[in-house]
Amino acid sequence: MVNALKSFPLSFSMILKNKINMLLAIVPVVMGIILYWLVGKTLFSSALDFGNKYIEQYLSNGTLGSIVYYLVATILMIMLYFIVNWTFVLLVSIVASPFNDILSTRIEKQILNEELPAFSESLSGAITKLVPTLLNEIKKVSFILGLSLFAVVFSFVPILMPISVFVSVILLSMEFLDFSWSRHGMSFKECRGDVRKNLLGYSFGGAFFLILVAMPLVNLIVPSLATSFFTTLWVKSNEHRYQITK
Repeated sequence: MVNALKSFPLSFSMILKNKINMLLAIVPVVMGIILYWLVGKTLFSSALDFGNKYIEQYLSNGTLGSIVYYLVATILMIMLYFIVNWTFVLLVSIVASPFNDILSTRIEKQILNEELPAFSESLSGAITKLVPTLLNEIKKVSFILGLSLFAVVFSFVPILMPISVFVSVILLSMEFLDFSWSRHGMSFKECRGDVRKNLLGYSFGGAFFLILVAMPLVNLIVPSLATSFFTTLWVKSNEHRYQITK
């Protein structure tokens, strides 16, 4: 938890105090804004309209009391609102993955006081790995969406709601931790051990960004900021790896 708290100001300064990092963070935001106006806004409105009609069709048939109806309808609409925003953030993450991959690499090197590669060199490397990076991001997002369905199912049962929230928090953390995991070639067992060892810190960070995910437009900054935060936190939580390799 201490590492998580320390990582917030450091991760933000890593972006704000470096012009190239700032550029890498801004480009995905601009791309996200374009996607929002071209696709996101329409899908968001359509999905909410569909959800509202679905709720009215199946819950306003007189078999439930008015209080129960409005309670259930409110919960379902909040869930739908969150799901649409969460899905949109994942879509932006796919598009922004090449930039976030470079950003994660640069931030790790900055924290370790290593020499940073030239921007042209980083960009060239990102272009070379563009297809593998996008494919990996698509597979990762598909996996996260699949597990998110289980989280949605849990949320229908009040007693299981905390499990649903916890799963969503961990999934969001994994989405951005994977940049560091992949860069260091960590196995599934190592990734699982990393999450278990740093569960409290990763959960804290994931919960913070999960709140931002629910805010339209604000959620556009999540991919870049979360990449910086979880890269910083991962480096701080895995200092022993660097000591071993030295």
